[in-house]
Amino acid sequence: MKNIFLFFFLPVCSIVNAQVNLKVELAPQFAGPYNGRLYVYTLKDTSGQFNERTMAEEPAFYLPVKNWQAGQTINFKSGATPSHVAIDSLGKGVYKLIAILDTNANERANSAPGNLYSRVEGLLQVSAPGQGEGLVTLSNVFQERQFRETPLAKEIRFQSGLLSEFRKKPIFIKAAIVFPASYVADSARRYPVVFIIPGWGGTHHHGAISGNQQLYGMDLGKDKIYIYLNPETQTPWGLHAFIDSRVNGPWGKALVSEFIPYLEQHFNVTRNPRQRFLMGQSSGGYGAVWLALNYPASFGGCWATSPDPLDFSSFTGVNLYKDKNYYTNTQGEERGINRVNGVFQQTLRKARLAELFAGDGGQQQSFEAAFGLPGRDGRPKDLFDPRTGRIDQQVVKEWQPYDLALLVKTQWPRIKKEGVGKITIYAGGRDNYRLNESVLAFEQKAKAAGADIRVVILADANHFQVRTRELSTTIQQEIDNLIGQ
Repeated sequence: MKNIFLFFFLPVCSIVNAQVNLKVELAPQFAGPYNGRLYVYTLKDTSGQFNERTMAEEPAFYLPVKNWQAGQTINFKSGATPSHVAIDSLGKGVYKLIAILDTNANERANSAPGNLYSRVEGLLQVSAPGQGEGLVTLSNVFQERQFRETPLAKEIRFQSGLLSEFRKKPIFIKAAIVFPASYVADSARRYPVVFIIPGWGGTHHHGAISGNQQLYGMDLGKDKIYIYLNPETQTPWGLHAFIDSRVNGPWGKALVSEFIPYLEQHFNVTRNPRQRFLMGQSSGGYGAVWLALNYPASFGGCWATSPDPLDFSSFTGVNLYKDKNYYTNTQGEERGINRVNGVFQQTLRKARLAELFAGDGGQQQSFEAAFGLPGRDGRPKDLFDPRTGRIDQQVVKEWQPYDLALLVKTQWPRIKKEGVGKITIYAGGRDNYRLNESVLAFEQKAKAAGADIRVVILADANHFQVRTRELSTTIQQEIDNLIGQ
């Protein structure tokens, strides 16, 4: 899961007659043509700084652009979609501006490679509601992030035949491989391997950062090789989490049948599947459990922390099988999300509308791409109507193969027979997204099925506090015990 901020849509009919001339231009070095979604973010406090919080809370606008070329200016005075306040309703004052052109249709996030942005802030002067002038220039382009190698951390980019065939273009599995200090000196030894799937915002670049290495306990216990995976690469719909998806492609199969053999051929990793292990956090936690259950003979154990919903009867507080509306309960009350100290910071409705404003790749769409079927346009089908919240029960049925509680309930004898390894799931009792409730619902069905799956609830932890150095010490000890068997 990810942090979700507040946006909501207002009717745009009043924008048509607005006289606020908010213009965006291309710097001379950008010839175009460009297609995509052009965003402008405002900040009333001109002494403040643009950041994730201010960009979510302050008025922002977007326009679709097509075949935008050098010399052409885009004017937001007509037809722009607002996050909070229509342009002609902005209060009197001076606003700082930044602009981003999201032109990368292959990866989510405003900062995806190839997207244009304004390095120098613009200004918007509003003399009265509906009257003002502003200009901001797109002057720079986001570059692909370079991996910062260390003596013991290297980047792997492996082109997958399965994924490339599915997507009809080259698709790469990206990972950081982190070696123990003994690896260089002992060229004949084959090491146990731990695959790590991070949560929202996590990429393989984090695998080379010492703080993350310590958080996952890479320096603890017996020597192992760690593969820190990138669950976001080359998908516009959000995290694919290394599961086999009918929208994103066969990421799990590619990992098991292509990437692991590649690792065995090029690095001194074990060829013994009982000495391959999985870790995952949040969305990556779901991915780790999914892999352990769907490829039981390929891994010797799985440790998931704060996993995304494992049981769809408790999906961020919604029972997908019984509830009619995603946004409201049976009393018509708005459902909350992002619970902090027992208080929900916003509603599911506003969270979803915020993601729609931000474009493709939000949390809800990542669920729809991971669990659902593509529509006629190839995009993930909506689980619910984003305007009303009405749940589409046909889509719920299409999601059922990814309800891991249902999978364990119906398939545990087969999974056990195939040699599933140890599975342990940790969740915080104060999870911000109510994921602890889904973990507990999963545990009940697993127990009823006789499944040997351990669930641990850390009562005082929230979503982000479960994975700690102390917990990693415990997990490493359990992995070492399995290695020694």
